[in-house]
Amino acid sequence: MSLADQLKLEDETVTFELKITSITQTSEGTTVNSVGTAGRYGKVWLTYNFTPNSNPENAHMGSFVGIGRAVTDDGTQNEGQRRGVYVMDGLKATVYSLDDVTDGLPNFCIEHWDLVSETVTLNFSRIEK
Repeated sequence: MSLADQLKLEDETVTFELKITSITQTSEGTTVNSVGTAGRYGKVWLTYNFTPNSNPENAHMGSFVGIGRAVTDDGTQNEGQRRGVYVMDGLKATVYSLDDVTDGLPNFCIEHWDLVSETVTLNFSRIEK
């Protein structure tokens, strides 16, 4: 059985855009904060901690851990622990994330980053249980 056959996503895909609000560099990596509105989750704040690949030949890629917090207009709150990998292409990046969300519905997310416009476009779907 292929991996594609084993990763079952729900039919609904949600797409939304975040605005990058800050980028902080350290000797260990990069921290990025972003904010936006995400459909059923409402207002969302995400923080990413990126670590580059330790092989200098692969410095265009690496891993990350992050956290997202959200609140809807009616006050429902959720949090998501995020982990994944990224691949840079100049000032653009693709980020692949698996998210452990407090609503009990894990998500798979592919993000497209544009550091020129300082935006992140997220495309995610819930993983079928």
